Amino acid sequence: MTDMHSIAASRARGFTLVEIAIVLMIVAILLGYTVALFPVQQELKQYREAEREIDSAIEHLIAFAQVNGRLPCPDVDRSGGDVDGFEDIEPSPPARCEAYHGYLPARTLGMTGDYGVDPLFPNDPGVLLDPWGRGYRYAVSESDAGNGDRDFIAANGIRVEGMANALPDLFICDDSAATGDDDDCTEVTGDDVVPNVAAVVLSLGKDRGAIASNIQRENTDDFDDGTKDKVFIYAPRNENAGTEFDDVIRWIPASLLFSKMIQAEQLP
Repeated sequence: MTDMHSIAASRARGFTLVEIAIVLMIVAILLGYTVALFPVQQELKQYREAEREIDSAIEHLIAFAQVNGRLPCPDVDRSGGDVDGFEDIEPSPPARCEAYHGYLPARTLGMTGDYGVDPLFPNDPGVLLDPWGRGYRYAVSESDAGNGDRDFIAANGIRVEGMANALPDLFICDDSAATGDDDDCTEVTGDDVVPNVAAVVLSLGKDRGAIASNIQRENTDDFDDGTKDKVFIYAPRNENAGTEFDDVIRWIPASLLFSKMIQAEQLP
């Protein structure tokens, strides 16, 4: 009788070695699963942050246009040492940007965030950086309906030309067979996602532009080699060889810009 009570008491006092081993195995599996998911969760967090900042940039760009009657120029390095977060516009008429593709002029817009040096311009003051340490890119329409100024960056340029005539010249397409100085989606064998776009803001994503698939190169080629390319690509994020795409891109269609400027009485 005493032995039976002793066994029962022993069992009541704690787990057996087998039970402890099972618990430890379950904990190890759960811990391993959590550790394996951490990079994925971190990456998703970075993309959400980039999307949030770019959405904020779009709001700031529209607010700038509502106050100033125009969009800002990109921040570029033309005279050396001036990639600093401020727009670069030619000081004398006619009103033109020093370049129409460059960095987001986040300081001009009054944006807060992580400012630092983009690796392409290590000796310059710095720009608003995305979660992967690269500056946010920005492009603005350089269309001119005929008055000599650029309609979307000249003060009251849209009002002077009229909304029917001031049509922005950037395009968002869904594919690109080759990169170059393209004018619309037909030249890259893609279909329109949105035509008549006034401005574009983008992040190079996790790969920082290092993977040069055509659809990603189309978003950055003009940043490096000129100001004639009017095409940008919006595609699903994927890592398939040859069609890699992880850019985060947003844009301002003409219709949205006009409606917001009408609300602010910048347009009739």
